Amino acid sequence: MKKVFLLLLVLNIVSSSSLLAQDALTYISENKSKSNETPTKVPATFEFNALSRDYELDNITTEMAGEHPLGNLVAKKLYLLDEKYTSQVPLVPGNPQTKTLIKKPVIYDAVKRIDKHLKKSVKKGELTIDSATYDMNKVLDVALNVLTSNTEAFEEAIKSSADIQSRIELFSKRVNLIY
Repeated sequence: MKKVFLLLLVLNIVSSSSLLAQDALTYISENKSKSNETPTKVPATFEFNALSRDYELDNITTEMAGEHPLGNLVAKKLYLLDEKYTSQVPLVPGNPQTKTLIKKPVIYDAVKRIDKHLKKSVKKGELTIDSATYDMNKVLDVALNVLTSNTEAFEEAIKSSADIQSRIELFSKRVNLIY
């Protein structure tokens, strides 16, 4: 009886040690494959539902929108951006002074800075009017369509962008509008 018990114990130890050895081998090979991989950070892309704004742009006249160096379409979209993103509220009831509230100020400020940068670049001759107009139209389309969307991650990406050029790239290349 003792011999049978001892034999079973030895068989159990041998079989469990071979299983543990295979687990250890698997663990070692997984760690090697993970350590050899170079982590590359892929920039996040954002997708938002979009609508065509042509029906709203048709109602805006050139007198309302004013002139813009990048064309009438950009001027109309900037006017629409101001209409959608800003609102006036009275400071105190009965007082004629008002306070301007901006919805999504991070996005609004980024668009305004991009507009200023593109106008300066065209004026200095660093960019052609066509490329600046294309970039500004894309930025304005994104800004007009994300107003009602959840944009917390997008706003964080805007804040983390170091310069204006990376913000332009964020708006034009890393955002997909789904029409």
